[in-house]
Amino acid sequence: MSGLVLASLSIGTAWEKLSSFLQVFAAPSMAPLSSSFLAMDLEVLRKLERTMRRILATLRDAEEHWNIQEESTKLRLRELKEVAHEIEYVVKEFGYETDRRKMGALKKCTCIHHGTKRKREEENVSHSEDTGVVEVPSEFNSRVMKIKERLKEIMHFSNHFSLSEDDGERWFTPDIISLRQTSSFVFDENRIFGRDKDKDLIVEKLLSGEQRYGGTHVPVMAIVGMEGLGKTTLAQLVFNDLRMRQSFDNHVWVYVSERFDINTITRNIINSLTNRTCHFTELADLQEKLADEVKDKVVLLVLDDVWNERADCWELLCTPMLSARICQIILTTRSEEVARLVQTMPSHRPSCLSFDEGWSMFKQVAFPGKKEFDNPTNLIKIGKSIVQKCKGLPLTIMKLGSMLCYETDENIWDDVLENGFCSLKESHHENSPALDFS
Repeated sequence: MSGLVLASLSIGTAWEKLSSFLQVFAAPSMAPLSSSFLAMDLEVLRKLERTMRRILATLRDAEEHWNIQEESTKLRLRELKEVAHEIEYVVKEFGYETDRRKMGALKKCTCIHHGTKRKREEENVSHSEDTGVVEVPSEFNSRVMKIKERLKEIMHFSNHFSLSEDDGERWFTPDIISLRQTSSFVFDENRIFGRDKDKDLIVEKLLSGEQRYGGTHVPVMAIVGMEGLGKTTLAQLVFNDLRMRQSFDNHVWVYVSERFDINTITRNIINSLTNRTCHFTELADLQEKLADEVKDKVVLLVLDDVWNERADCWELLCTPMLSARICQIILTTRSEEVARLVQTMPSHRPSCLSFDEGWSMFKQVAFPGKKEFDNPTNLIKIGKSIVQKCKGLPLTIMKLGSMLCYETDENIWDDVLENGFCSLKESHHENSPALDFS
């Protein structure tokens, strides 16, 4: 589920579906045959298997379509997954036990030569299938009952330990994707180091005559590199360069991310061009509208953070742009495969910052408004060691410098030097938008 994190109502609706699955079978119908075997109704096993399939299908939907943040919901889904696998194991073992006993009975039949006895044995073999009752080991019953009790326990937890709207006002957390979205706005160019040459090189390539026209293809330059390298920042610098502003009629910035939805991207381009919300939903209408908006114009389009590796999707997105007199696309991506797919000119690969560039950036963030000689010698020494470990990645330098801004405790600086990089990795693993090194 995109947008805001699952609301209480949405969770409640989802859990009602799961709850209905948990109640599909009653207590198994058992009758003792001997000390080691019981007669079990086949329908009990069939209900168990249906329950398993429904739970697994719902779990797949949750993984693919919902952005679940609540820990209580995550716990319930994990427990349901465990139960589903337990049911799967029991059903498979039951099938094995049934086949084993059937084969044993058939072998016994073949050893009996007298017609009357053989007929009676064959009737006994088929009896369980006719009545829907089978013999199973007595321990099998206890395992089925444990599964049933586990499901009841999950149901009890859901009904009695879940928060509702009556418990207070719900705080909504912005969706991770919405927090990660970028724009063309550059906050302070004085805080950007080591990218002037990159910017000038890209601008000159884009404005050179041979790159202005793509024939049957829209000219595309990919800025490609590892996370944290500053690809988005470089694209922002190019986008806002005075030469680029003067050379294009329209300037459009669209954040793409992992989900390459052609309708959404096309609509966002139209919204940016018209400064109005486009309400078309069909791709044909969107493409016709976009082609009309860019017709005979000179357009610069930046697509930030692209992951799509399908050529057909890319060509479909670019088709309306061919109606422009000139349209040039700058694309940022971490994927070399994406860069090879889209580029019509050589990709640009920004290099890591030099140590001096990284140290200048770090000082500006960690010691705002101070000269280097105004700071304690030990902190400067530790800071330079931190920059050395950052290996020229601008965003890592910025994040660690921000952690130490106005901090004077040397122990904390040492802790960042030793453990700060682990913290960044953990935060990034948890999809922290502040640590999206793009």
